[in-house]
Amino acid sequence: MTPVIFSMNDCDWVAAETLESAKAYYMREHSGGLPEDEAMEDPHQLTDDQLDGHRFRTEDSDEYRTFRQELVRRITVGDEFPCFFASTEG
Repeated sequence: MTPVIFSMNDCDWVAAETLESAKAYYMREHSGGLPEDEAMEDPHQLTDDQLDGHRFRTEDSDEYRTFRQELVRRITVGDEFPCFFASTEG
């Protein structure tokens, strides 16, 4: 299966092959000990419009890519999934 991007809440995204694996990863690694109903708000797969509309800024430069472009880059370089993809929080 090819990884896709899932929204976990209004500020965090995870790349994974399934929603179930994205949710399990997020709860294990990034929930801060909160219960599932507080850590995640309507987790769902991003639409094509969202993949092409959301922008990803690299940490080491001011370069921007779409979420789709960044996902393709991560697949190409062999990143392991599931993984934390992006956040609006610093």
